Amino acid sequence: MKSLRLILSFVLLIGCACTSSDPSHSIGEAWSQNNSLSFDGRTRTYSVYAPAEGEIRGLIVVLHGGGDSVENMISEIAVETMADQNGVVVAVPAGVDNGWNDEDPPGGDLADDVGFIDALVRELKVGYPSLPSDKVFAHGFSNGGGLATRLACESSQIRGVGVIGNYYMSVGGECPRPTGEEIPGWFGAGVDDGLVLVETVRETMLDYAADLTDCTSMGSLETVEVAGLADGVLCKQLSDCDAVRLCEYADRGHEVLPDSVAAAWRFLSDAVDAKAN
Repeated sequence: MKSLRLILSFVLLIGCACTSSDPSHSIGEAWSQNNSLSFDGRTRTYSVYAPAEGEIRGLIVVLHGGGDSVENMISEIAVETMADQNGVVVAVPAGVDNGWNDEDPPGGDLADDVGFIDALVRELKVGYPSLPSDKVFAHGFSNGGGLATRLACESSQIRGVGVIGNYYMSVGGECPRPTGEEIPGWFGAGVDDGLVLVETVRETMLDYAADLTDCTSMGSLETVEVAGLADGVLCKQLSDCDAVRLCEYADRGHEVLPDSVAAAWRFLSDAVDAKAN
């Protein structure tokens, strides 16, 4: 299994022709682009979108796929309306050489991307002091989805993750969960994804729930009704653990799934609220 993940990680890191299309959504002036943050001997960059009005109710750090760019990811996700309606700050950082270290120990040429994302969140909390700490989520595609699952286990700042085009596997068989809190997970899978099979994502949902939720029993994946889904999207949850959801997108492959950031936000935010109550 480890060797399979190594091969997959390499493929996802170098990217593939199917990871992006020609997005028609342009980057608006409301985005603050090419911000810099010095971390671990490197100058890292990121872009941010923040609602112009209203209360700030959360943060989503969106992680591009391997070989992709911040600009293309912003165009793909088209989150401005969702962010405005929900009071969500959206940050899109750049990976080193357009990729993320989603499983190797950092050092040398291998970036400490967990540390970088935590540092980025801390900086954004200074800029947005009303940002609630329990509504800080990461959402990643492909290689970025691999980093999102690593953040779920290792980050001191991230409190929920969305993952598309990847699946859960702990790094080195360990998942320390430094927040001490449950980390809900939303997974999106293209049914026609030939690189990350939907069957593999299904099989690893139990492992995610065991490592990152407080569920004492899991049950099996069962279809759940979710309001507002597009045609061809079917969502499932473990019958005894509602902190993890998998949504399967018919006729979609290894790609940034439409409206996946909004779907992940709704689920993760509701899961955090339910846990608090």
